[in-house]
Amino acid sequence: MPPRGRRQDPRATGTELAATLADQWQRIVDAVSVLPNGALGVPSPLPGWTVGDLVLHVSRSASALTEALAPAVPASRRTTDLVTARDLVTASGYLTGAGTRTEAVADTARSLAANRGPAEIRGRLAGEVSAAVAAMAAVTQEAVVPTPGGPMRLAEFLRTRAVEAVVHGLDLGVTPVRDALRAATKVFAEMFAERAPGRSVELRVPPFTAVQIVEGPRHTRGTPPNVVEAEPVAFVLLCAGRLPWAEAVADGRVAASGERADLSSYLPLL
Repeated sequence: MPPRGRRQDPRATGTELAATLADQWQRIVDAVSVLPNGALGVPSPLPGWTVGDLVLHVSRSASALTEALAPAVPASRRTTDLVTARDLVTASGYLTGAGTRTEAVADTARSLAANRGPAEIRGRLAGEVSAAVAAMAAVTQEAVVPTPGGPMRLAEFLRTRAVEAVVHGLDLGVTPVRDALRAATKVFAEMFAERAPGRSVELRVPPFTAVQIVEGPRHTRGTPPNVVEAEPVAFVLLCAGRLPWAEAVADGRVAASGERADLSSYLPLL
């Protein structure tokens, strides 16, 4: 279940999130379609991955959704016979556990890219995205689906797909769709609150979210003594391990004030 006290964001559930994810994926498909053929073989920002490997990893993210939706179970009273609410994995829980699957994910991406030419790589991405979008339209957003991390409500699994699409879109130089960026920042903020529970630091990612984190004296009135404020894209890059904390603070993409405001020890989240 979602962490206690989390307010549900209507943009992060239901058909609106599905549409946002479709838009974000399509933005990646469009960007990849105009890459020069030679660009797919060069190193990507991920060590040991080519751009082509990364593109096919995005396609695999889409196909994982299609596969999960095939046996989707409608959320109803009979669902409790198969899985209880306590068994359901959240988006933050799924992504927290993703580190244990890192090598398998990398191997899958490289295997998919092996011996594939640029046209085949582009075609596979476009095809898998199209299939996933069609599958989303045919299933209720409250369905329970099987995932590599455990059973999840579809809306929560869509949030993980949005995080991956935003992060890997940025890896490919793609500006995120606003609501996809919103979804990603909220998931990362939840992960931060779970990794560094407490009320002594206010973490702000305007205009999308704010959470209190880190053990220590609880702030109740006035200006918090410890504040971290980050631009949304910079926050995503920090959490995904693409941007060093010191660099983000030095160039102003992150503002940190207070003796507890150095969050570098908690990063990256992925």
